[in-house]
Amino acid sequence: MFKNYFKTAWRNVMKHKTFSFINIFGLTIGLASFLLIALYIFDELTFDRFHKSAENIYRVIETKTTPEGKQTKSAGAGFQVSEKPKTDFPEVKDAARLTALGRVNVSTTENTNVFYETYTLANQGFLNTFSFELLEGDRHTALTAPHSVIVTEEAAQKLFSITHVIGKMIKNDRDKQLFKITAVLKNFPVNSHLSFNLLFSESSITDDDFRQFISSDWNSGAFASYLLLDGKADAYKVETKINQLTAAGKNNEPGIKRQYTLQPLKDIHFYSNDIEGYSGRKGNISYVYVFCIIALFVLLIACINYMNLTTARFASRAKEIAVRKVAGASRMRLTGQFLAEAFLLTTVALLLALILVKLLLPSFNAFTEKQLTLNNQTDFRIYAGVFIIFIITGLLSGMYPALFQSAAKPLLLLKNKVNIGKGNLSMRRSLVVFQFALSIIMIIATIVVYLQMKYVNTKDMGFNKEQLLVVDINSGKIRQSAEAIKASFAALAQVKNVSVSSRVPGEWKDLPRIKVKNEKIQTPEGDDMYFIGVDDQFLETFRIDLLQGRNFAAGSVADSSAVLINETAAKALGITRPSEQRIEIPLDQPFKASVIGIVKDFNFQSLREPLAPMVLGFQKNPVQPIDYFTVKVTTGNMSETLKQMDAVLHGFDQNHLFEYHFLDKQWELFYRDDKVREAIFLIVAILTIVIACLGLFGLATYAAEQRIKEIGIRKVFGASVSSIVNMLSVDFLKLVCIAAAIAFPVAWLTMNKWLADFAYRIHISWWIFVIAGITAFLIALFTISFQAIKAAVVSPVKSLRTE
Repeated sequence: MFKNYFKTAWRNVMKHKTFSFINIFGLTIGLASFLLIALYIFDELTFDRFHKSAENIYRVIETKTTPEGKQTKSAGAGFQVSEKPKTDFPEVKDAARLTALGRVNVSTTENTNVFYETYTLANQGFLNTFSFELLEGDRHTALTAPHSVIVTEEAAQKLFSITHVIGKMIKNDRDKQLFKITAVLKNFPVNSHLSFNLLFSESSITDDDFRQFISSDWNSGAFASYLLLDGKADAYKVETKINQLTAAGKNNEPGIKRQYTLQPLKDIHFYSNDIEGYSGRKGNISYVYVFCIIALFVLLIACINYMNLTTARFASRAKEIAVRKVAGASRMRLTGQFLAEAFLLTTVALLLALILVKLLLPSFNAFTEKQLTLNNQTDFRIYAGVFIIFIITGLLSGMYPALFQSAAKPLLLLKNKVNIGKGNLSMRRSLVVFQFALSIIMIIATIVVYLQMKYVNTKDMGFNKEQLLVVDINSGKIRQSAEAIKASFAALAQVKNVSVSSRVPGEWKDLPRIKVKNEKIQTPEGDDMYFIGVDDQFLETFRIDLLQGRNFAAGSVADSSAVLINETAAKALGITRPSEQRIEIPLDQPFKASVIGIVKDFNFQSLREPLAPMVLGFQKNPVQPIDYFTVKVTTGNMSETLKQMDAVLHGFDQNHLFEYHFLDKQWELFYRDDKVREAIFLIVAILTIVIACLGLFGLATYAAEQRIKEIGIRKVFGASVSSIVNMLSVDFLKLVCIAAAIAFPVAWLTMNKWLADFAYRIHISWWIFVIAGITAFLIALFTISFQAIKAAVVSPVKSLRTE
């Protein structure tokens, strides 16, 4: 019986090739879109879930409250905040601890394959807490001994071109002693908030000062701490115990309150936007919900099209159904036949969709910076989901037409007098409204995201980021020779300006914040301000305007106690003129500085952040040493310029690696996730319009077939082609207008919520809605007119003879 169902279904598919192609095309696009977005969502939702004890791992979050009530959350805590609970609380099975000590030059003992890595220390509980897979080594002892290091598979390949490296020695330029490789980690999934290539044992720091420091460290915030709790432990009770433990005389900062909470590992990716440090690439759960809805809607639209096109063809199959019923076919068998057709088309569409996804995945991965796969290594839950979606799609597409068509009475079918009824027509029209409402929303979303991205790329940032080459300072020798290197860089033909600074606008590292007091205005704690150490060429290189006062003087010793401030800082400190103004920066030894100038505000962070007060100290300052050269270059022969700059650096330090990036490219990284969303919105908008037009085509086809004799009679009485096209089109265009009325407020609310993430944003103008509405209207008009004109030009004799 089932074989006969599918044999008949195949004949019917081949008989009506045009309708079959439209159905298969719509379902293929719908399924492929759904699968790609589903893979993306699955990857986001499984961040950090590959650890066996993921449900029981918690990150320690420190919330610090100042006397003024300002709160900051940090993923860093003091050493003892993780060490003491491990020994004192039975609920804590183990604790993992990480601390980063800057970047180091890592190499083999022969100084081959040299590269830079973050000098990250991990305690022996790290591999017991997290279940990163080991290719070699003992996870229980790998980080126990001093001067031991674990490497990832990728790092082993970079260093030795092999992965069997247990027992081999490597070195870094910070420690005189060699490090022994004690374990090799298999390359772990990219959907991990922890990212590293090497981990050095915490016990490698053997000096007495460090040991003394960690023995009483409760407040440094230098250690990312994770607790592995017993499966039956209550995380809230452990939190309470930790706060009780740290409250007893452990605060060496009077007036500062500290509160500790435990953040589940599975929440880190999505719920760390307000947490400083160690958070990795942060996700946005709202976009997961949005993409989930989009994926379902695209698939649903494809299924709706199948329903519309199948019912549109009902009139042409009426006699076939009637003969089957007269011959004794039951309603169940007819339903089975129509469902077999739906599942046959769905099977073909699914196979094509899987092929399409396979072909698109490399490009999709490159664009989204993920490692999504669809092969024998793919999580079984993905394939289970594919099977479920296949069943749902087949049923959703075929159930309504099957039940409706199999219920018709054979006598009425033979007389061609089946009345679909207002209820069914209303339902189908409602589905078209739904399709076009979603299409219009996607058009508006695409336009708004595009305009916002264009705005952030073209907005005056208060400085010029074009043709600025930023070169990292990665050694003491380079830092000590900064002035000589500046002069050598400046002598190159393609170089216009050179500056050194501790940080640069668009900084990807943490910008230091300091307390600043105006000596003439007594404030208890001072104002929080960002700090950058710069030289006398910084303003010129970045084209930052000096509004009042003077710039730093080259080589001036006196300017070591001078600062520039931006307009926002001047306003916060009550300084209107820089002359003879003094400020105090509370450090271990209070630093008093003279304000010698006020510069124009410039954005040194993403446009999601509002302008903040900034202090520019001279390059020799007690807050932070210089860390970068910034070179203004011309566009000609860049590769040669880079070679010359590399040679300059190696002239001062043979072991220095030349690391650089262009500042404008660095700024683009702030908005890379938005670019991904912009592209997804654009692609989905196009797909929803295409698929919705297929649905509209089906409904127009149905209407034309239902009114074929009416059209013939009107033409006999002299009706023109244009009047008939107008008659067939006007009802459908009304549906598009209704869809627009529904879509406009939904799109406005949704996109305003998205724009609220930006401190600097566009305003959603009325013309965006007009363009979206007109676009949808014209596309619908073209789709309907094609079928309407086809019906209108048919000979009236042929129309009247149609049965």
